[in-house]
Amino acid sequence: MNEIAVSFGPAKHLSGTLALPDELGQRDVGFLMLNAGVIHRIGPHRFNVKLARQLASQGWPSLRFDLAGQGDSDNAPQAQPFERQIVADLRAAMDHLERTTGLKRFVIAGICSGAHRGLAVAQEDERVVGLWMLDGYAYPGRRSRLERYLLQWRRDPAATLRAWAAWPLRSLAARLSRPAPAVDGGEPLEIDYGQSTPPLEDFAAMLDTLDRRGGRMFLMHSGGMLWRYSYAKQFHDVFGDRPFAARVRCDFLPDIDHTLSTLSAQRRVIDAIAGWAGEVFGAQDTTSKQKPA
Repeated sequence: MNEIAVSFGPAKHLSGTLALPDELGQRDVGFLMLNAGVIHRIGPHRFNVKLARQLASQGWPSLRFDLAGQGDSDNAPQAQPFERQIVADLRAAMDHLERTTGLKRFVIAGICSGAHRGLAVAQEDERVVGLWMLDGYAYPGRRSRLERYLLQWRRDPAATLRAWAAWPLRSLAARLSRPAPAVDGGEPLEIDYGQSTPPLEDFAAMLDTLDRRGGRMFLMHSGGMLWRYSYAKQFHDVFGDRPFAARVRCDFLPDIDHTLSTLSAQRRVIDAIAGWAGEVFGAQDTTSKQKPA
């Protein structure tokens, strides 16, 4: 495996690291990894580095990079609205990986806000054929609150009883501090990690767009999202009647945290991504490959 520091983009303002397998041409899909919130391209606890090395050991090239103005990347030479700049940066990353490796199809691996950004770019660029999203958008259903309470009870009954006893005061405080309704009388948008969660139907339409052109999606929700996602079948209970639902993999991992802070959680997630990639984008042949340290 080779790792190469690169600069790319219209003004060479974007910085990244290519991770290339010893032999190119084994796979026809490359991976892109980007910032998670304000964390630069190595990802939380160097997760992106470890994922890139694992993928390279199995023949998958990747480029992990910093969006404009983050990490080692400079600001874009021409200012654009934030959301448009993200699309431009990810397209520049795909252009660079395409020039470097000859690949024309890409999977975007994103955590939290990185997942939201990957989904947004997938709507506009047909080179995106796959998404892995950790703790992206989630939509609680009728069963979600009950499952969350049961999970909390099983973990720590005493703490759960104390929380329930304090609930009336918290509820009153939340009601008093609730934002005023929008001027037009509609409900204010829910804010999640600094992103406005799109309405359920808009999110479904985005997944449907990628599914209709043959894209594959792997959603994963950690224990850090219990207030939004609280049981294994939640995705299929909410979206099960949609045509894409049967082709979306959605894993619920309540025993791992939002930033993958333990080595065991990182290994578990990396193995899941590598296995999914092999299943949907080409059979793996790991018998002659060595796992990176």
